Amino acid sequence: GAGAPVVTSKIGVGNAAFHTGGQAAPAETVYLGVFRREALERQGGYNVEFIRAQDWELNFRIREAGGLIWFSPELKVSYRPRPSVRALAKQYKDYGRWRHVVARYHSGSINLRYLAPPAAVCAIAAGIVVGAALTPWGFLVPGGYLAAIVLGSVPAGKGLPLKARLQIPVALATMHMSWGWGFLTSPRALAKKVIASRRPAVTMEAPAP
Repeated sequence: GAGAPVVTSKIGVGNAAFHTGGQAAPAETVYLGVFRREALERQGGYNVEFIRAQDWELNFRIREAGGLIWFSPELKVSYRPRPSVRALAKQYKDYGRWRHVVARYHSGSINLRYLAPPAAVCAIAAGIVVGAALTPWGFLVPGGYLAAIVLGSVPAGKGLPLKARLQIPVALATMHMSWGWGFLTSPRALAKKVIASRRPAVTMEAPAP
C-alpha cells in the first residue's frame, strides 16, 4: 500500500534520519530508542501526561541536560501504517496537536520542520478564499501544493503497483493537512495539566576521565 512509502519519504515526514534512513549521527529524537537506564532515571522517565510525542519530549529533556541522542541505522524496527485515510488523518491530527503541547511545554523546542504543515494549511486556506472572493490567482497556492505532492509522490511510489502509487498523494495531503490542523487547533487547556507536571531537565554528569 501507500503507507510505508509516505512514512519513509522526506516529502511525507521531513528529513529525520529515523524516518528516512542515513548515516549514524547525533539526532533530535529516535523512534523506539534504546536508553541507558541511569539516563532515564535521572530524567524521571517518560512524562505520562503526554498522549502523543512522549518520545520526542523525553529526548528533548535528555539533550537539554547535556545528553546525546544517537541515530544508528543498524537498529531496525517494524512499523504498521494506519489502514485507512480516516485513521491516518486522526493519527496525524493527534501528532500535530500534541507537538504544539510540547512547544508550549518546552520553549525553544520548535523548528521550521514542525511549522511547515500549519503554514501550509494557512496558506492553502488563504489561497482558496482569495481565489474565490478576489482573484483566480489565489488558486495558485493550493494548485502549487497539489502539484508538489503529486510530483513528490513519484519517487516514493517507484516500483509499486498503480493503485498504491495513486494513493500516495492522498496519503501525503492527509498527513500534512491533518498534522497542520491539529497543531493550529491544539487548545491551551490541553497543555495546562501537562505543564503543571513540568519536569525540568536534570543535568547529566560528565563521565570521569
